[in-house]
Amino acid sequence: METEKSNLKKIAKKWVPIIIVVIGVALFFGRRASLNVQVRKIQVRDRVVKRSVSASGSVKSKNEADLSFPLIGTIRTISVKEGDEVKKGQLLVNLDTSTQYQSSNYYKDARDIVLRQRDLFVEEREANEDLLGGTNSYEIRLREYNEAVSQAEANYQSSLASLGKSYIYAPFDGTIVEIAVEESETVAAGTKVIRIADLNNMIFEIEVDQEDYGLLTVGQDIEIMVDAYSDYTFNGKINYLPLFANEETDNFVVKIDFESFNEHELRLGLLGDAFMIMSKTDSEVPSITFNEVSYDEDDNPFVWVLDGKKVKMLPIEVGLEGDVYTEVRTDLSDKIIVVPAREGLEIEDGFRAKLIN
Repeated sequence: METEKSNLKKIAKKWVPIIIVVIGVALFFGRRASLNVQVRKIQVRDRVVKRSVSASGSVKSKNEADLSFPLIGTIRTISVKEGDEVKKGQLLVNLDTSTQYQSSNYYKDARDIVLRQRDLFVEEREANEDLLGGTNSYEIRLREYNEAVSQAEANYQSSLASLGKSYIYAPFDGTIVEIAVEESETVAAGTKVIRIADLNNMIFEIEVDQEDYGLLTVGQDIEIMVDAYSDYTFNGKINYLPLFANEETDNFVVKIDFESFNEHELRLGLLGDAFMIMSKTDSEVPSITFNEVSYDEDDNPFVWVLDGKKVKMLPIEVGLEGDVYTEVRTDLSDKIIVVPAREGLEIEDGFRAKLIN
């Protein structure tokens, strides 16, 4: 009896673990076969695939300037208003010049007095030579008069220059976009008085880091998305690449010409992004979005397709991997391509598929 019990124990010890493993495997594969995953069907579409480098920037003018006076003074007359279109050389604003004008007249009178004294000294040369004790002494005194005349003339011209600095003229054809002062207001030297810009020649200005700078060339095609017109893409070209980086940021300021506005009104300071096209397909090619392509452990691309009622991993060949779309070179015209119905949903080879579209 004991021998039979011993034999039963030996048999149980040997076969029970095996039976448990078999049951476990059966349950696993049975459960796996019954697993459902929600998926949605996607389409391969023909598109031009592009790969680009992007940078943020803003709309500016080719010609824009903040104008100020180089001296302190009181605003006398503002001859324009915001929105006015002006021509180069047109008077925009001037200071009260009464003090400068008086100063200029003073230096003019001082110069004229010295001139008359020198001319009279020359007219009476003979008498002055006798009075001074000879020709050499006369020449020395004449030289002193000439130096006095030169100094007086310099003072007068300096006062005229100061008088001229009391006027601001348009440095180029443009539009008055801001008037920062009012008449009768006293302004310090260097204070912004007027901002002028050529609104007919707008550009998009960006800053790129040193790594991306090496990828750019003058004339390169650029696509520009302005926040104010998010549904429209402006086309442009790089018109200028700087020879040095910004000392504060170590980045390069790049200027881009707009090719056309297509009736969109661009304003100074509008923000957006520029996409510098590094490469693109020559024509429209079959493509799907980049996140619809999956990669295995060896980084080989594949897509999920329906095989009957189950999902199956299908290796594919891809071409240009762009910013949004990836070129698909494998013919998928007879395949139903699917992706998980929502982000984070797990999907594996052999899962039963439940289409939601």
